[in-house]
Amino acid sequence: MSRSELERLARIRMQVTKESLEAAMAALQGHPVDPEPDSGDERRRTPEPETHEGPDDETPPPPRLRLLR
Repeated sequence: MSRSELERLARIRMQVTKESLEAAMAALQGHPVDPEPDSGDERRRTPEPETHEGPDDETPPPPRLRLLR
C-alpha cells in the first residue's frame, strides 16, 4: 500500500477514533499502539448498566422495522 493511501486511511480513522496521525498510521501498519490520554477511550468503553427499580423502568421496546423484499 502506498504511503499516500495509508495516510488517507489514517485520516479517516482519525475522524472516527480521535487518534493522532501517528497513532492511526501505526495501527494501520499493524504496530502496537498505546492509548493516548485524550484519545476518546472513554467513549469506546462499554457503559455500566444502570439499575432502576420501579414502574418507570418498563418502557416498551421500539417498534421493529420490517424489510421489504
